[in-house]
Amino acid sequence: MTSIELKKLEENTEDITSDVTYNDNVNNEGVLVEIKNDEEKKSEYVIKKVGGGGPEEPKFVPMLLTFISVLFFTVLNECVATVMYSDLVKEFDKKLTTIQWVTTGFVLVLAIGMVYSSFIAKHLYMRTIFFTADILFVLGSLICVVSNSFILLLIGRIIQGFGTALLMPQISNVIIIMSPRDRIGFYNGISMLVIITGSALGPTISGLITKFLGWRYVFALLIPIPLIGGIFGYWTIGNIVEQEDTKLDILSVILAILGYGGISFGLGNTGDYGFGSPLVIVTLIVGVLSLAAFFVWENFCKNPLVSLKNLGRPIFIVNVLMSNIINSNLVGWLAIIPFIIQNYLGQSVFISGLALLPGGVLNATLNILGGKIYDKSYFKYGPVGITLIFIASIFLFIMHITDNVKLWIIMIGYAVGNIGIPLVASMYGTASLTCVPPQSTPHAAAIFHSFYQLFCALCSAVYVALLNNFDDVPFNASKDPLVNGGSICFLLTITITGIALIVGIVWSVIFFKDHDSKGNLKNKKNKKDINEIHLVVIIDR
Repeated sequence: MTSIELKKLEENTEDITSDVTYNDNVNNEGVLVEIKNDEEKKSEYVIKKVGGGGPEEPKFVPMLLTFISVLFFTVLNECVATVMYSDLVKEFDKKLTTIQWVTTGFVLVLAIGMVYSSFIAKHLYMRTIFFTADILFVLGSLICVVSNSFILLLIGRIIQGFGTALLMPQISNVIIIMSPRDRIGFYNGISMLVIITGSALGPTISGLITKFLGWRYVFALLIPIPLIGGIFGYWTIGNIVEQEDTKLDILSVILAILGYGGISFGLGNTGDYGFGSPLVIVTLIVGVLSLAAFFVWENFCKNPLVSLKNLGRPIFIVNVLMSNIINSNLVGWLAIIPFIIQNYLGQSVFISGLALLPGGVLNATLNILGGKIYDKSYFKYGPVGITLIFIASIFLFIMHITDNVKLWIIMIGYAVGNIGIPLVASMYGTASLTCVPPQSTPHAAAIFHSFYQLFCALCSAVYVALLNNFDDVPFNASKDPLVNGGSICFLLTITITGIALIVGIVWSVIFFKDHDSKGNLKNKKNKKDINEIHLVVIIDR
């Protein structure tokens, strides 16, 4: 199905509810669209297609492959620093609370930058965004490799964060706007594979390289492919989003920085100071209040940073929350499982990395399967993925309360959870990004990816805090603090996934009562769902 770039979006898309037909053989540059509205008036319009054959209008697959090759390494980079903390403490003679800023600083920049992605996409050409992000990431990686001081390493990580924040949300724009409609789940599954698998494999790859070669080689590994991808991008990356001429709203900028930055900063310091620290409490309160004020203000300001038009429907809100809340549990597990393997079972960083590898491979493989299921059944079977995570959580919880913590049990539980997580990500994540008109895709992607970062930071902070704050649990056979803390962590996962499972089942029943397996409305001849043909035609009359 041909993807189409639209020119304007008015307040109310519900008025376009009538028969819509189109013919993409009018000429090489347009699509003839015929609209018959409720007043029986018929009009024909020619709308510019997206796609083509050169740098300005590239082919979809080459562009996607270029994005993926660069994005995988930028996402991988997000989680590589945690396993090298001990080496960095010795290298720079700094305290652990200082060294952890190589991760906190990166995540802080990433979380703040995500919310600006929609404004950037609407005001800069995709080629400009891609090359700027690629250059920043390669430059930041080079600085990390040659850094001879902690400050220089931190600067390199911050520059990497800017590059990643520019690039990550744009892959959603590329897929939703350009991919064939009947395979959009498959291609979005690939993007989820890159984002989630990169995060999952980051600690494993970093641990192996740090052990045998040293921490500098981890950052050196991040340079070649993005550099080559940037060169190929000259021929493959094109401009796909209609540009706008709006000014940057200063109050939106301030509220976004205080909101996303405050929450990320507060959560990033919980591991060192705890949730009861005044620093953490104050920054979290400022962050939450500012974020709430930001979304309220975006509804009223003349030039919103993130336009919330078409993003208020339940199908968007519920699917964004379902996807991000469930997916962020993986980051929580990644924060505690290696610690348990190393400090309770006495295994090395190398072994803890290998123990997570089967789950990472399953995660990578099944994202594409989840995308294919989405293409056939929308998000109808999303609760199946949640069920698998729920079962894995119970499995790991029982292991802890019976004081039977074994490496092979952890591997099986983590692997089962990684079967469910990619299914949830591919179904609910894709549904949330495809339920809006194409012009709203950059704004939907900004919300989706910025919330993903916040939920991941929240899960990581909460899980680490719980792991280290339970010396004695009444229902546990063990008296070891790590085992007790681990049992509470997995009890939290059981609670979250249990609630999500109930919501998922109810949501599927309610939604698919009136919609078919493609998400189109049933028995409404005069109301074709806008997703059926990947366009809503809104033209100046």
